[in-house]
Amino acid sequence: MEIEKIETNLKRNLRLHSSKIKLVPNSKKIENLIIRVEPDITFQEILGFGGALTESACYVLSTIKKDISERILDEYFSKDKLNYQFTRISIGSCDFSLDSYSYSYENDLSDFNIDRDLKYVIPIIKAAQNRNNNLQIISSPWSPPKFMKDNNNLIMGGKLLSKYKKLWANYLVKYVLSYKSYGIPIQYMTIQNEPNAKQLWESCLYSATEEADLLKNYLFPIFKEHKLNTKFLIWDHNKDVILERCLETLIDNNCLDYASGIAFHWYTGGHFESLSRLNNLFPKHLLFHTEGCTGYSHFNPQDELFNCEMYASEIMEDFNHGVNAFIDWNIVLNFKRWSKSY
Repeated sequence: MEIEKIETNLKRNLRLHSSKIKLVPNSKKIENLIIRVEPDITFQEILGFGGALTESACYVLSTIKKDISERILDEYFSKDKLNYQFTRISIGSCDFSLDSYSYSYENDLSDFNIDRDLKYVIPIIKAAQNRNNNLQIISSPWSPPKFMKDNNNLIMGGKLLSKYKKLWANYLVKYVLSYKSYGIPIQYMTIQNEPNAKQLWESCLYSATEEADLLKNYLFPIFKEHKLNTKFLIWDHNKDVILERCLETLIDNNCLDYASGIAFHWYTGGHFESLSRLNNLFPKHLLFHTEGCTGYSHFNPQDELFNCEMYASEIMEDFNHGVNAFIDWNIVLNFKRWSKSY
């Protein structure tokens, strides 16, 4: 019997190298030479992999040589390459946008439009769809428009004002409908990117109670009213406090029937036992890794093999503990460092 082996080894210059391994019976029953295959034992459904198409990533792909851009998109999204099934995009600007923006600046949303995204983001999404027409979109807001927040600013946290909860829900419906008009359905939406972090970039703070209230009393009803099938994912932040937070959101605030799953990021490490607990407690809810990269606090610029192995360990252990999908951060960036002005 032969099985396929896929190997990446930078020291041997191997990249997703395929080879055959021949399995032979272990007639002497020698310890550690037995590989057991149990086809009747199954675990969670693996929905696939993906990466983020931020405005920065789309800008790079739109401004480099076309043949290089096409090759990069092929490598990520084509069925005979990595065959990414997901991409994550921001609703309005994020920390990897060229500058800060919202889709509306009027408190009646009369000026709402997604024209900004037509320049770089939507054309690249369409190019990815051309390579995989089943591409799934995960959208995440980094911040509501500043007039809806108590700090009147897209950055430095702040909170959504209670009087604007319904308007914010309408804003998100308009966003989904606008993207749908360009042939881009939004299959998943997280309630808020990193709701527990006051950042120097676009951010907004939510307690578990506030997140649950927005979902079940505003987002879920209005999306249902407009017959939109977007599924909602809670949390969308790090794993160190994911168990306590999700128990509070889903159980204490009676949000089980409104959330389809739990999203999380990597930046505080493994915490795989928490994923197992969540998977056992909420077996019908999806677990999505929605953001991670070695370019943040874990990165060793002198040892790319170390970075690769560290990230591979995260991916494998996530799936070993019940995760359904793994979405990487920016699929491509310019090495030239720059920052937008706030």
